[in-house]
Amino acid sequence: MSRSRPFRSPAAPFDVHADDGVRLTGHRLGRGRDALVFAHGFLGRHRKPRLVAFQEALARRFTVYGFDFRGHGGSGGESSFGTYEHLDVDAVVRRARADGFDRVVTLGGSMGGIAVIRQAALRGGADAVVSVSAPATWQGHRSAAVRRLTVATRTEMGRGLLRAAGARVAHPWPAAEDPVDVVGRIAPVPVVIVHGRDDHYFDVEQAWMLYRAAGEPKRLLLSSRFGHAEDGFSAAFAERIHRTLETLPSPRHVPPRAAR
Repeated sequence: MSRSRPFRSPAAPFDVHADDGVRLTGHRLGRGRDALVFAHGFLGRHRKPRLVAFQEALARRFTVYGFDFRGHGGSGGESSFGTYEHLDVDAVVRRARADGFDRVVTLGGSMGGIAVIRQAALRGGADAVVSVSAPATWQGHRSAAVRRLTVATRTEMGRGLLRAAGARVAHPWPAAEDPVDVVGRIAPVPVVIVHGRDDHYFDVEQAWMLYRAAGEPKRLLLSSRFGHAEDGFSAAFAERIHRTLETLPSPRHVPPRAAR
C-alpha cells in the first residue's frame, strides 16, 4: 500500500456517504473563498505524499476537500475505476455545499478525471471541472501500462496484487458510458481538459476527443514533460489551474440533476 503522510497545514477530517451507502473518508484544508474537490487516481489515496503536497499547493488558492475513493485508503466499498466513483465525487461536492461554499470546483486525475466528468455530466452541482489524464473511451488503448492493468483486474492473483498495492477492485468491473459520450452534458459549466504529451497510459488523442465533444466554455491544456496524472502534479501546475479557471466564465450555479 502507498505510504501516507500528514498534512503540514491544518486539516480537518471528514466522513461522507455516497448515495449507494459507501462511506468515504477525507480531509479539508485551506481557507480559500472557493472549494475544490480533489479526486485521486487508481491506486492513489488522498494522503499519498505526492498528493498531499499537491493538495497543499492547491490550498493556497482554494479550500480543498481531498478524499479516498471507494476501494482505496480509509474508504469502504470496491473500486470500479470510474463507473460508480462519480457518486463519491458527488457526495463530497454536496459536503462542500453544505459547508457554505457558493462555488465548488472539481479536479481529478486519471480515474479521478473520469469521475469528475461523470459527476458533472450525470449529477451536476459543480461550477467548474478539471479533468487530467482521463481516457475518452474505455477500450482501444494499446499502451503496455493499460495492458498490464487490464490483465491484473482479470485474475484472482492480479486482484490480490492490486489489494496489496492499495486498491480493492470490483469483479467483474461494471460497464458505463464512455466519458466522451457524456462530457458534452457538462455545458454550460466550464470544463478544462489536461493531458501530458508523454502520457504512458493514454495517448493525447484521448484529450482531443474529450475536448471536441465538450460544450463551451472549455479549455484544452497539453503539456510536455507532464506524464500521467500525478506525475505532473506540482505547485506550478496548481497555480496554472488557478489562472486557467480565472479566465473562464463563472455561470450562475447550475442545480444538480436528477440522481443517476
